[in-house]
Amino acid sequence: MIAISIQLFLKTQLCFSFFCIYIAFKKIFLQYFFSFILSLNPFTFPTVHLSASNNALFCSSPQNNLFKKTPLQTTFSGNFLALMGSGTVPRRFTLRSALDCFLDFRIETIRRRSAFQLRRVKNRAHIVDGLLLALNVIDEVIEIIRSAPDQMTARVELMDPGNERLSLSREQADAVLRLQLGQLTRLNKGKLTDERKTLEASRKELEKLLSDDNAVRDLMRDEFENLKGTFGIPRRTKIEADEGELNDIDLIRNSRSVIVVTRGGYIKRLPLKTFESQGRGTRGKKSTTSNASQDNEVAHCFTCNDHDTLLMVTQKGIAYGLRAFQVPAASRTARGVPIPSVLPVKADDVITSILPVAEFTKDEFCVLATENGWIKKTPLAAFENLTSRGLIIATLEDGDRLRWCEKCTDNENILVGSRHGMATTFEAAKLRPTGRTSRGVRSMRLKEGDTVADVSILKQSGTDKDQRGEFVLAVTSNGYGKRIRTDEFRTQARGGVGVIAMKFKTNQKETDQISCLRIVKEDDEVLFITAQGVIVRQKVADIPSQGRAATGVLVQKVDIEGGDHISSVSIVPKSMIEMSK
Repeated sequence: MIAISIQLFLKTQLCFSFFCIYIAFKKIFLQYFFSFILSLNPFTFPTVHLSASNNALFCSSPQNNLFKKTPLQTTFSGNFLALMGSGTVPRRFTLRSALDCFLDFRIETIRRRSAFQLRRVKNRAHIVDGLLLALNVIDEVIEIIRSAPDQMTARVELMDPGNERLSLSREQADAVLRLQLGQLTRLNKGKLTDERKTLEASRKELEKLLSDDNAVRDLMRDEFENLKGTFGIPRRTKIEADEGELNDIDLIRNSRSVIVVTRGGYIKRLPLKTFESQGRGTRGKKSTTSNASQDNEVAHCFTCNDHDTLLMVTQKGIAYGLRAFQVPAASRTARGVPIPSVLPVKADDVITSILPVAEFTKDEFCVLATENGWIKKTPLAAFENLTSRGLIIATLEDGDRLRWCEKCTDNENILVGSRHGMATTFEAAKLRPTGRTSRGVRSMRLKEGDTVADVSILKQSGTDKDQRGEFVLAVTSNGYGKRIRTDEFRTQARGGVGVIAMKFKTNQKETDQISCLRIVKEDDEVLFITAQGVIVRQKVADIPSQGRAATGVLVQKVDIEGGDHISSVSIVPKSMIEMSK
């Protein structure tokens, strides 16, 4: 037995020792663990910093992505449905109507509270009047109470109408009887008189409050101010207009891009910074695949913002709407994607003009012009709901094609140039607005074999202080170009022959023709695109300013013998140059 007891004792001691060691290690571990946690620098963990740049559009896209794809922002719906009136009529509230209902509730609460307080004041004043009356005949009151066999008899005698000096009401008599005789003898007439005056003042104030709605609202405002001063803390939430569900456009950065469309029906989008500014007369960079087939020839090339709506017009007078960011991005030498994969363009139709629109304003118009010289003006707002399904926007004659789509206002002029180097300018205000399906009117009288080469919009004389820095950029298909002052194109009547805008080199009169007439400023840049996809970007200031009758200088080397020619010209404004850096 002694051996067993010693063995159990040793086991108990051993377990206790291990337990003490465990407790000690646990304490040490927790102490050093929490010290380690507290010593950690919070900036050693991954952090995300969002800073607003000069252009807020650059910051909104990653922020919106975080809002939609992480718990950074949680959206929940609020159903403001409550019972009105007697609690049987359901009503859906707006935030304003809910606040109005709460204010009405507070007004009603103040009125009911004030009415309750007025009743209490009147009741107390009635009791005080009885006590003052009893105090005037205190000896008689004490005698009545002492001589009465019970409380009911004393109440009746105190309420005796025949007693002209007393004659208390039941409430007054009960108040007197609730007091002990010692309390009756110690009643202070001065205190009761002061209380009666205070009660009378309170009664008048409450009656005035109940009779004046403005006084009730003033009291409610004061109570709100007191609550704000007592419990007010800085607001942790904001009440803003409902932004709704975040769409694709909210998640995409509004970058500057170049859209390229080939004659083979392919389209792609490239960042503007892909093409750096080069010197005049250089060959440029390839913008499409090196395959020199006709399908790879560039038909359209222009700059825009990724959030812009692309108004795509076909030669048959059908317009389609597409956001720029919906055009798949591709590399500089890639072919792109087939247009039918993004738009339902028919196989026998061709996109002839693309107009990027940032906003559909009411004072702007869409100018549509055909190859044979017909022109029309339609309010731009008529195309605001244009979708990728397409919409008829013009009626065409047999053999004619819709080629140009430009924006303008009534304070601007319209410049129309022909392939043979003629140009006419007329006021946009004198072109009557028409519906989407009309044919339009004659823009200029064309000679036999001549067609319209380009349509541009320029400001009227004296409407803009910067107009002195504007020029008409004339470029031929063989790569010659020049700048012409806008004041050399005087305003004429619509439908005339026009004036000479460009003369061609003597040895190229039969092969060269006008490729574009565009309005530019000296600090802009320009993209020249050949049919074989070669793009050169250069400064407008590097192109010399010449008269209308000059032949221009070589702005881009074109492989004329290989069948290449300048097919498209895109202007890069100074503002877009700065924002793309």
